[in-house]
Amino acid sequence: MKLRNIVISFALAAVAALGVASGSVQAQSTMQQIKQKGELRIGVTPGEPWFFKDPGSGDWSGIGYRMGVQVAKDLGVKPVLVETTWGNAIAAIQANQIDVMFVLDPTDERKKAIDFPDSPFFWYAQGVLLKDGMNVKNWSELDREDVKIAVTLGTAPDRELTKRLPKAKIERFQNMDEAIAAFYSGRVDAASFYHPALVMQPPMIKRVVDIIAESVHTVLAGA
Repeated sequence: MKLRNIVISFALAAVAALGVASGSVQAQSTMQQIKQKGELRIGVTPGEPWFFKDPGSGDWSGIGYRMGVQVAKDLGVKPVLVETTWGNAIAAIQANQIDVMFVLDPTDERKKAIDFPDSPFFWYAQGVLLKDGMNVKNWSELDREDVKIAVTLGTAPDRELTKRLPKAKIERFQNMDEAIAAFYSGRVDAASFYHPALVMQPPMIKRVVDIIAESVHTVLAGA
């Protein structure tokens, strides 16, 4: 099977499993609704490389966006983008405001509310962006009351660092753009995201990404 076909097969499964309220009856009605309306409502939120909104044109791009558009194409329906946040994505699906959101981590709590595909989208490491002069070699060195770390509210890094670094001050922002802006302005000492998102930041903000590899926490995918 060609790679494109594998991706499409996974994407189609994701519409049936990820983007609906938990339960086969609801899943069936969601698919019927998508077909009847002729549109797939895709949750999007600023945060490269998953989703990016061009400030000039308003056009979206990114991994999650492209996956959603491809799924809509394969289903023969129109992709409709609906802005949300990582923290509100589950509620948006339950409230029938969106049909699907890609790159969303399947936590135990989330699985109680909506369905997820069994196969992972991809794997990645978690890292941290540090201010100049801050030499850190492991996560425990960040667990201090004088350290402020920016994360995106409701994401896996938010949950992981809240548990891992109880002494550090975790500053939560609605999206990654706001968190990066806080780091760039010096309002926080560090910003933690997954590696694919972090490696895109240095060219824009002229900082060095430090990936702390000790005790790496892995998840299936997303935020």
